[in-house]
Amino acid sequence: MRPALFGPVAGLEITDNYGVGLRIISLHLAGAAAEESRTSARMRPRDFIRVSAHRDAPAGPSASGGLPAGGLRGAGLRWRAAEGTGVPPPLPVAQHWLGLFTVVAVVAQVSAVSFPGTRSIALWGAGGAVLIATLLFSLALGRLDAPSWLRAFAPGGYLVSLALLFASRGSVSAGLASLLLLPIAWVALHHRRAESAAVMIAAVAMLALVSVLESASAEAVVRRSVLWGLAGATVILGTRSLRRSLYDAIGEREEAVRQAELLCDAARVLNETLDCRRVIATAVRFAAEIASPPGLRPQRASYLRIEGDIVTSVEVRDGESGLIGLSWPLHEHPQLAQVVRSLEPVVGPLERLGPTAARVADGQGVAHGAWVPVVVDGVLHGVIGVAGRNRPVSDQELASCEAIVGIMEPALRNAMAHQRSELAALTDPLTSLANRRGLERIVAERRGCAPLVAVAIDVDGLKVVNDLHGHAAGDELLVMVAEAISSVLRAGDVVARTGGDEFACVMFDAGEEAGASMAERMLEAVRGASHRGRTPRISIGVACATPAMVLDECLRRADRAMYEAKRAGGMRVERACDPRIALT
Repeated sequence: MRPALFGPVAGLEITDNYGVGLRIISLHLAGAAAEESRTSARMRPRDFIRVSAHRDAPAGPSASGGLPAGGLRGAGLRWRAAEGTGVPPPLPVAQHWLGLFTVVAVVAQVSAVSFPGTRSIALWGAGGAVLIATLLFSLALGRLDAPSWLRAFAPGGYLVSLALLFASRGSVSAGLASLLLLPIAWVALHHRRAESAAVMIAAVAMLALVSVLESASAEAVVRRSVLWGLAGATVILGTRSLRRSLYDAIGEREEAVRQAELLCDAARVLNETLDCRRVIATAVRFAAEIASPPGLRPQRASYLRIEGDIVTSVEVRDGESGLIGLSWPLHEHPQLAQVVRSLEPVVGPLERLGPTAARVADGQGVAHGAWVPVVVDGVLHGVIGVAGRNRPVSDQELASCEAIVGIMEPALRNAMAHQRSELAALTDPLTSLANRRGLERIVAERRGCAPLVAVAIDVDGLKVVNDLHGHAAGDELLVMVAEAISSVLRAGDVVARTGGDEFACVMFDAGEEAGASMAERMLEAVRGASHRGRTPRISIGVACATPAMVLDECLRRADRAMYEAKRAGGMRVERACDPRIALT
C-alpha cells in the first residue's frame, strides 16, 4: 500500500517521518515569544496576574505591572512563583498555531483519499466529520475560559478521527502513523503532564486496536505499540524540556528587565530629593522590591543607624511601624557588628542574637537576612537590612541590594550636603545660634494660635571691647553672652543672633509675666559670667504678641523696649506688653 505523501504546507516542509512533529514543536516554541504580545491584547482582566514592581506612593510614581497569565511572561513568572511544583504551566492555545495543526490534519485527510487504497468512503467521511467537529470544539474552547482537562478532549477527538482514517484504509501506513505525533505534541505544549500521558496512552491504545482489526500479528502489534509509545514519550519529554528551557530564559530576561527598571527608577527618585529621611525611606522601599522574586510580596527591609554601641531602627518596610525607633546594643546582633567592623556586606542566618534583637527577629518571623553598609564620605552612615520571608536571601538578591546602596550613597551625600548648606544659611557661624532667617523659619513652622513673647537683647559696650582688646575679644564676649542666655531657656523656646551685638528670643505659648521672668533669669546668668575681669552687660526688652500679630511687629516693640532699658543705664528689663493682651 502506497504511503501518503505531503508537500510544503504553510512554509513548513513536512516529510514522511517523525520530523513532522518535531519541526512543528520547534517552530511553535520559536514563535511563542512573538505570539505572546498578540495573545496579551486578547486577554480578559481575569487572565492577568499582578506583579508588584518598584513603584509605590508617595515616595515615587505608583503602579503595579499586570502580566498576562496566558502569555509566556506571565506563565514563566507564575511557574517560578509556584514553589515546589517543578512543572512549567501550559502554553496559551493560540489560534495561529491551531491553524497550522489544522492544515496538517486536513492535508493528511485529503491525501488519504487521493491515492488508491481507501476501502471505505463512509469511514473516511466519518473521520472527516469527527475532525471538523474537533476543530470547531477547539475554536470554541479558545474563546472560553475552559479548564485544561476539558481542552484535552480536542486531541482526543483528533485521535478518533485518525482511528477512522486508518480504518478507512484498512491498515496503518508509515506516513499516516506519523500523524499520531500531532496530538501528542499538542498536549505536550498546551497541557499538563498527566493529560499528556493520558493522550499518549490513548494514542498507543488506538494504534494497537486498529492493528488488531487489520489482522496484524501479535508481534507486529506489540512492536508497533512499543515503537510509537517510545516515540511519543520522547516527543513529550523533549517538548517539555524545551518549554522549561524557554521559560527559564524568558524568566531570567524578565527579571533582568525588572531589576534594570527598578534601578533606573531608584536613581531617578533618589536624585530628585534632597531630604535625607526621604532618601532613606525610598532606598529601603526599593531594596525590598528589587531583592524580591517576581510575583511575591516584597521582602522585609529596614534601615539601621549605629551610634557607638547602640543600633536604632529608623525606617522599616513591612508595615511594622512599631519597630521604628526601636534600639538594642550592637553586640546583640553579631552580623551587624561584623558589618560595622569590616564595612562589607554580610548574608546568612540570624544566630546568637541578644534578647532584644532576638525578640525583634522572632516578632517578624525572620531567620535569615542580608546587611549592606551605607558609607558616605568614608564614614558608616547606616546599614540596609533585607530579610527573606521563610527562606534565605540569595546571592543575587544581595547583589541587588548592593546596587541600590550604590545609588543611595551619592544621593544621601547630596542630601546631607544640602542639609549642611541649608543649616549654614540659617545659623550664625560665631555663636551656632539661629540667625534672623532661621528664627523666622522656626517661628513660621511652630507658631499656632497661642500668643508668644519676643525678648530683644543687646550687648552693652561691645564696641569698647573691640577697640580695647580687638575683635577676637569681642567675639568671645558675644559667645559668652549667647551661652548665658541660652542656658535659662525653656524647652521649645528659641534664641537667635539677629545683628552684630543683638539677640532675640521667642517664647511660645507665653505671656507678659513669663517673658519678664525669663528676661530676669537671663540678666542673672550674664551677671554670673566674667569676661577679661569684667562682668558683661546687656539690656533687655520684652513684648507680647497676639496670634494675629506678625513676628516682625512684635520684635520691633521688643526692640523699642530694649532701647529704653539701654537709655536707662542697661542691665535691666523693660516691658512693652499691652496689659490687655498679656497672659499671666
